[in-house]
Amino acid sequence: MFKKLIQKRTFLCITIAAMLALGNFAGSIQVYAAEFESPTDSPCEPPADLPCESSDSALTNPSETPVLTDEELRIYFGNSVFIGDSIMAGFRNYSANQETYVQNIQFLAEVSYGVRNALKPLDKSRTHPKYNGEKYLVWDAVPLTGCQRAFIMLGINDIGIWGPEKTCDKYKELIDKILEISPELEIHIVSITYTLEGAGKGALNNANIAAYNTLLQEMAEENGWGYLDLCTVISDGNGSLAEDYCSDGFVHLTKTAYSLWEAELINYAGTVYGNTAEEPLTDDLEKRE
Repeated sequence: MFKKLIQKRTFLCITIAAMLALGNFAGSIQVYAAEFESPTDSPCEPPADLPCESSDSALTNPSETPVLTDEELRIYFGNSVFIGDSIMAGFRNYSANQETYVQNIQFLAEVSYGVRNALKPLDKSRTHPKYNGEKYLVWDAVPLTGCQRAFIMLGINDIGIWGPEKTCDKYKELIDKILEISPELEIHIVSITYTLEGAGKGALNNANIAAYNTLLQEMAEENGWGYLDLCTVISDGNGSLAEDYCSDGFVHLTKTAYSLWEAELINYAGTVYGNTAEEPLTDDLEKRE
């Protein structure tokens, strides 16, 4: 009897290990391959959790997500402008050193930029995005890029003063101004990211960041805009920025964090464009240049 139990247990362990191996093969994305190792203690133990725990993430079911080709990604994001603050500026710096599709992204990102700055009149002393070295109100800068879509990530410099609700209301006001000038522009709202655990300052804390992101998602759904969650993929699973993805002990991100963004953007583009587009992507980059 004891020998049979050992045989059954051994068979069960082998079966589970095989299932886990197949599951990891089918559900993983190459960017993660070097970052996670198989468990060595026992073939019956599950592998370590991936950094993205949310069932809403585009990485949850990657096998069901249409994947654009490298050329399609180049065109899709080459016709996109990314608007934001220092965290987005960090992605701009990261993208400039890559050889992938992210090199084609245009950015209107400035350190300390936010919804409040964006709504203030243009002035040399105020923070506004630059295009070709010159400051512009963001709704005037967007048409200059010639882009068809905007990915906007703003609010972390505002909720500490205004709180989540007022910041979201002002955000809507800002987007309305952008659409007055560029009515055909696709709008994609990007979540803001958490701070390191315990590193929040006053109203700028992770509870408010989570509440704000919920409001942003609701605003996007109500207005037919896209919503891109880049917060969860770099979180620690407990509502804070994972320590390995934090570069300054506060809120700014490492290169590894931005590499996860890059992978998430691939899935987002596949989901949004691959599932809805009626016509193939057209390359307008040459026209824009």
